[in-house]
Amino acid sequence: MENGITKKQSAILQGIAVWMLVYHHMYSYTETYNSLLPFIQVAVVQRIGWFCKVCVGIFAFVSGYGLYHVMNRKPAERFFGRMIEEYRYVLVRILRLYGKLWLVILIFKGIDFLILGRQFAAEELWGNLTAFQPTWNGAWWYVEQYAKMLLALPFLDLLLTRFERPEEKKKWIFFLSLAGVALIGILLSPVLYELLLAAAKGMRPSFFLIFIAGYIISRYGLYQRIDKLLRRGGAWLSVCMSVILVCAAIAVRVLSATDAAWGELDFLLVPVLAYGMLTLLDYIKPLSAFLAWWGDQSTYIWLIHIFFIGWLFQFVSRQVRLDILVYLAMMLFSVIAAILLKGVETGIQKGASRLFKKNVKYT
Repeated sequence: MENGITKKQSAILQGIAVWMLVYHHMYSYTETYNSLLPFIQVAVVQRIGWFCKVCVGIFAFVSGYGLYHVMNRKPAERFFGRMIEEYRYVLVRILRLYGKLWLVILIFKGIDFLILGRQFAAEELWGNLTAFQPTWNGAWWYVEQYAKMLLALPFLDLLLTRFERPEEKKKWIFFLSLAGVALIGILLSPVLYELLLAAAKGMRPSFFLIFIAGYIISRYGLYQRIDKLLRRGGAWLSVCMSVILVCAAIAVRVLSATDAAWGELDFLLVPVLAYGMLTLLDYIKPLSAFLAWWGDQSTYIWLIHIFFIGWLFQFVSRQVRLDILVYLAMMLFSVIAAILLKGVETGIQKGASRLFKKNVKYT
């Protein structure tokens, strides 16, 4: 951690998160559970599932952490020029995610409607295409959340970035004018206040704060400073401290969670968990490589795993034991489908690129 979180370490965290994600959706609300181990019954499984909700915070934290490095590469000579570049980047990133979502809808809902014979409700199409009302897959709510966080981040980045004096003046004129207009609007119109309050709640502050925490920790190199301080006492001090931090964070979250959706303290617990887990995994190279590989597949697993869980409960659950082997089977089916989807996406991109080059050639 002396250089902060690397790209591989980001993938490791995403790998951990995606294993938690599938477990959370399989077992957080289960009322029955048949285990091969007598001491692991429904109450224990549910509590583990509740804890695994922290996966959302891990995804948000990794995104915020990595985006600082992307933003930091944007030109800082002109305030409005940097703003345009940052929004150009985040819009492209959002569209790429929506492209993955639409590919999943095309294939998996095609299976649902054309093969499994489920009824198509046209009024639900727009809400699922935009992820504003994802009735076809509950895990898609985070697509909208991710888009909102990305759209908000350039404001924070621009506010914290120092420009040369003329551009710095433009920055403060812009932000003070924006704040002034908002304040006047709130004073003159209670409706605007309600709208702003609804917008703030719509950001889901508990997850947005984790995203911001990742950005701030990355921007100011807090992990590097902590790691440097701990390593003065020797490598074993950082290892021992990491074990304590991970255990403490897990204990606090397990004891504090009141239901499967609880996450009020995750903006404090996730950075602690992330630091501790990465420090420990740095000494377990094979496991790190394994998790990093899963992290590379995590986006499509997130978008599709609910379909496999739904099909399991609809068609298979009466014939199988809802035990660890079923969970591993869900992970296997999800990752195979994710790899195939990545191949389809790559093929579409290559085909579109060739078509574009051909059109340019003949124009």
